Amino acid sequence: MIRVLLADDEPLVLIGMQSMLDWAALGYELVGTARNGGEALEKIRELHPDIVVSDIRMPVLDGLQLAEKSHREFGTLPVFLMLTSYEEFDYVRRSMGLGAVDYLVKMDLTAENLTAALDRAREAVDKEKALRSPAPAATGSLESYRERFFIQLYNGAFPHDTEIRTQCQELGLTLEAEAYTTAIADIRNRELDPEQQVALSAGVTRMAADILPKYLPCQVTGMDLRHFCVLLLLDGKENLEERLTPILQKVTDILYKYFSTTIWWAVGTPTSVLHHIPQSQKTALSALPLLSEKEPIVFYRTEARTPLDHRARIVAEVQDYIRKNPSKRLSLNDVAAVFNFSPGYLSQLFSQNGETSFVEFVTETRIAAAKELMASTDLKIYEISERLGFESAFYFSKVFKKIEGVSPRTYLRKLRDDTDTKEDAIDVD
Repeated sequence: MIRVLLADDEPLVLIGMQSMLDWAALGYELVGTARNGGEALEKIRELHPDIVVSDIRMPVLDGLQLAEKSHREFGTLPVFLMLTSYEEFDYVRRSMGLGAVDYLVKMDLTAENLTAALDRAREAVDKEKALRSPAPAATGSLESYRERFFIQLYNGAFPHDTEIRTQCQELGLTLEAEAYTTAIADIRNRELDPEQQVALSAGVTRMAADILPKYLPCQVTGMDLRHFCVLLLLDGKENLEERLTPILQKVTDILYKYFSTTIWWAVGTPTSVLHHIPQSQKTALSALPLLSEKEPIVFYRTEARTPLDHRARIVAEVQDYIRKNPSKRLSLNDVAAVFNFSPGYLSQLFSQNGETSFVEFVTETRIAAAKELMASTDLKIYEISERLGFESAFYFSKVFKKIEGVSPRTYLRKLRDDTDTKEDAIDVD
């Protein structure tokens, strides 16, 4: 059973979530509830849940503070699902940066989307538990234990530097440096059958592990058949791009000569703290979608460099998709899946390169589409609400009034009055 803790300062929300699902039938055990962040932290210490479903706004500790304290104290477990409202999307973005698996908008909360979010959280829990389980001693070797250590390191299994240094000492590793950053290598090649891909990936990763340390201290770890990760040990004073670009290009050229395959590189943000290495890797992962033939080496940046930056272009493409599909499911998760991004990365793109957040843009686009339907059709309010995918006519009316300042009924009445006035004027003329 996956253990779940619910935290919200609204009793009705807690009762609603408890009764919304047959938790046991779905493989979950509700181990407790909490009415504020401080109580939730104590329950985490006492009950050791695997998943915490937490409101972002709570007394004592809010959801962000709770997630941060839990992460520092316990590592990547428990994982968090955040409850929020449309007005709090900036908090959502920050919670994704703290490792939250997903978020749920309270007004849109249904058994279906709660179950889907819990299933995504369960996958993260299962993956982390598998990483934490000890490897069989009989089949182990020093190299396999080292590789396992780096996988655990990237997954945030060590919340303190002292634990990392202890592991390094036991495994004969040296990770002392002024700064660290991660680079994820994307192995680009034509389609191969699975056995050929395994052989290529193993060969490329092994040779990269031989070549890269000749240029600067690093550790290479395989990720999957098309990616490997490099932890780079840096002199904190050096210019990251100037230092790394020629090295990565040189390694790419060597690997191409041997394997006839190209490597693209996504480089994360540097950190001087060992237990912040997982955050560096996350930023490298966020940079992966920006790689292209024209830009095979990308350094993660918090700001777009030019108005034509890849990030701005991606946001423009997503916005165009939303405008053309106002009646489709347009949650952050659904749209991210269409463009093959993670939800956290897509929300980050919008906050940094768009004029509004993702949720605000979707909402404003749907309201604009509603106004067009009001002006061009005889559809009733509830029919417009259904056509544009709103949960209910009541919710549609609430959102419409918030953006337009008047209810849909009042807006429609004024629209038709104005139309009648214009028609009367034409008749008089």
